[in-house]
Amino acid sequence: MKILRRYWGLLALLALIAVWWSGNAGPELLYFLSAGVVIWSLLQAPAWCGAGTRKRGTFCRNNSYGLLLGCHLREHRWQKFKLLFWNRRWAEFSRGTWATPASRLATVTGLVGTVSAIATGIKDFALS
Repeated sequence: MKILRRYWGLLALLALIAVWWSGNAGPELLYFLSAGVVIWSLLQAPAWCGAGTRKRGTFCRNNSYGLLLGCHLREHRWQKFKLLFWNRRWAEFSRGTWATPASRLATVTGLVGTVSAIATGIKDFALS
């Protein structure tokens, strides 16, 4: 049961792909599954922290949840969140999202969910 709580976003991703593949679902279900996948990847997917450490050019390797949240260290949580609002720091943030296989999975899952939500919006707008 613990593994299901940790990886529910991957099940939502599989459901999202199946719904897109079948092609007969309404936009509400697509929006719901897309939002679930994006929220999971940003806030709950297992990943490395990736926040900068005191040694220049090295990053924290503690486990964290989601691409936006840092590890158990309070400063790392703020540091990861602040990376989003500084243009110069986007390179650091994006480097951390591709650091490990788990981070790559979370990044790709978030991108698929985002693209799915955009495509659903375009499809819904075009059909109405």
